Amino acid sequence: MEKWNGFEISKFLFKERNAIVVSPNGNSNGRWLFKTEYFDAFPELEIKMVEKGYHLCFVQTKTRWANDEDMQIMKEFADFVSKEFGLSEKCVPVGMSCGGLKATKFAERYPEKIAVMYIDAPVLNILSMAIGTTNIDVWQELVNAYGFSKSTILNFRESPIDKMDVLVKNDIPIIMVYGDADTTVCYTENGKVLEDYYAKNNGRLKVISKSMCGHHPHGLEDTSIIEKFIEENYGE
Repeated sequence: MEKWNGFEISKFLFKERNAIVVSPNGNSNGRWLFKTEYFDAFPELEIKMVEKGYHLCFVQTKTRWANDEDMQIMKEFADFVSKEFGLSEKCVPVGMSCGGLKATKFAERYPEKIAVMYIDAPVLNILSMAIGTTNIDVWQELVNAYGFSKSTILNFRESPIDKMDVLVKNDIPIIMVYGDADTTVCYTENGKVLEDYYAKNNGRLKVISKSMCGHHPHGLEDTSIIEKFIEENYGE
């Protein structure tokens, strides 16, 4: 049996996409993390939670930019693992960078599937990324994902910051980490918009700023504060 950081791992195809489920070595508590992108990146928090009895799940999507097709696949996968592995209907999306975009859009689209969310240096404003990038590959990825052009992009309203009311209305607790020297994903145009909205509307949001830290590394050296937030806010 293949292992992932000492845990049993199941790899399989789900609707022609690579999927992964990591199982705890001891008794499962029925709860699970949904790593939305970059499965093996900065896994310290996920390892700690699997040690606590959580499952860790992942499904590969066609793009990292959270378009409608990929959101639908993520929903179908979430339903599948809940049923086939006997897990909670609600999960903990874990999203870093573009994974934060996927996690937040998934939560806005399917709030009934969310217990609590951890996002890290998240992309929450697609317009900011598209207009601010000098990377032609990033621009082309966005065009392929959403079909906009330089002449139509200003009418685009499918970013997570456009639908934050859904998160607050459904009382979704979020813990968000970011580096205050991040020049890849501008915090003031992304995470700060969510921070301000949650503060104004009495949402449950904990924000952790890392001094003099850029876009990388994601996560925290001591993940206990994230673990505690998830454990305390995982409503059924």
